Amino acid sequence: MAYSVKTIFGPTLQGEGSNAGRACVFLRLSGCNAWDGRPETRAASACPYCDTEFRGGERLALDAILVRLLRLIPEGADAAQFGCVLTGGEPLLQADQELLTTLGAAFAWVDVETNGTRPCPPRPANVRVSCSPKAITGQPVVAEPDWWKILIPDQEPFLERALASGAPVYLQPTCPDGGPEGATYQANVERCLELCYARGCRLSVQVHKYLGLE
Repeated sequence: MAYSVKTIFGPTLQGEGSNAGRACVFLRLSGCNAWDGRPETRAASACPYCDTEFRGGERLALDAILVRLLRLIPEGADAAQFGCVLTGGEPLLQADQELLTTLGAAFAWVDVETNGTRPCPPRPANVRVSCSPKAITGQPVVAEPDWWKILIPDQEPFLERALASGAPVYLQPTCPDGGPEGATYQANVERCLELCYARGCRLSVQVHKYLGLE
């Protein structure tokens, strides 16, 4: 089985969700169902704040993917503690049980970052799903994630559903293209804080962007 891979990179830190701040490598698969990736269609897409390039890439077999990921772990590092983030685009357009099982066996933890419109295949216990839901016409959110990441204010309509699920809910201020600064970003942070205080949510602030990491 081969997968369309946009990029493999690391070492870095997971910037979001329950593993924020932990050392990891990234596997970014190509393709998305929320946006076609063209700049001229971004504003009208289901994800107008997308900060990711996911078009193109190369076809790689699973063994080649694993070799590249493991080579990124620094010499002398405790490889047994490293995680892997499987992301996109929308990784569950491609990810299957074999991929998730292989990553789960190779890394201490695996985060699968999805928009929630595709069910996750069977997976090991250390492979966990983070859902940042998107309102895509004709493609309802069907995921049952281990935690939710709700972008504020853009995804706030999903908040009640996330809270009702019983899974942890992280609120993340939507970040402008220029980075985590400016009046708009600060207003988004303030709204996150209001909701955290009122609803018991957790705050996610994209640590990697503050540190200038990929």
